[in-house]
This record gives sequence, C-alpha cells and structure tokens, in this order.
Amino acid sequence: MKLRDVKRSVSHAWKHNHLVYSYLLLRLAMISPFVGLNAWLHELRGVVMGKDVKIAHDVLLDPMEPDSIFIEHDVTISSRVTVYAHINPTAVMYAYMGPRRVDPVRIKRGTWIGTGALILPGVTIGEYCIIGAGAVVTSDIPDHTLALGVPARPVKLLEKKFHIKEDATIGRVCVLED
Repeated sequence: MKLRDVKRSVSHAWKHNHLVYSYLLLRLAMISPFVGLNAWLHELRGVVMGKDVKIAHDVLLDPMEPDSIFIEHDVTISSRVTVYAHINPTAVMYAYMGPRRVDPVRIKRGTWIGTGALILPGVTIGEYCIIGAGAVVTSDIPDHTLALGVPARPVKLLEKKFHIKEDATIGRVCVLED
C-alpha cells in the first residue's frame, strides 16, 4: 500500500470518525463474552434498547445504521445473529434495486432470537416471539409466534402455560415441573 493511499484512508476515517467509533464498539461487542456488556456497547453505538436486553457474542447489529434498530425490553439475542437495517446495492444492482435505503428493524418485548438468524431491513418482530436458529426473517412476524425456516414463516402460535404474579421479578421466578 502506497503512502498516498494510507494518507487518503486516514483522512477519510478522520472525516467520518463516528463510523470508526461505531465500528470499534461493534468489534468489542462481538468478541466480549458478557451479554450485559455487549448490549451496553451496542447501545453506545446508537441501537435503541429497552431494559434487560441480552446480546450474546458475535452478534452483528447493522454496522452502518445502528440507530435504525429498535429493541424493546427483555429481548434475548443468541450468538451469530445478524440484523441489517439498510440496503446498499452495488453499481451493477442499482438499476434493479434502486438507491440506498434504510428501513428500521423493530424487535418487540420478550422475543428470543435463535443462533445464526438473519433479520433483514424493514422487519418488525412481534412481542414474545421465538425466531428459530438459522431463520432468515424477510417479513413481519406477528405477536406470540414461533417462526422457523428460510424465509422464516410462522409455524406455531405460542400460548401461556404458566402464570407469573405481577409483583414477581424475573430473577425470582422458579418453575417446577413433575
């Protein structure tokens, strides 16, 4: 790499330092084994997050548009999940797909996203959903739904089996089965 190219790269990075900052925080969150720290690092990047969000290691939340991802309370995101909120076609695909587009992604309260799932731009995942491992979510998922497959399709409506008292905290709930 020539010195001129290095100077150009450093100049570009300096002009767009918010992207460099966001990228460094993203990489820290991806290698950290601590779910609470990962959520906090993504929140520093601009991801809008509720309380008690758990994000495992190696989760990629849109590197370019983190502020277009909205995650509500009590969401759990497993390892190797990828969430994109933008589409940026190459010059060749521009004629087919049009210009760069940003569509917000919403993950509502109590949802669990399985390992390796991919969530595409413009998707809303309803409350208390389960997204299966390796699923590709291309369209909205309704509340209380188990969604699996490529593309992810609703498979089952989830029903409450246990009643938890309103004054109970999640950390103090214990379910005993025979």
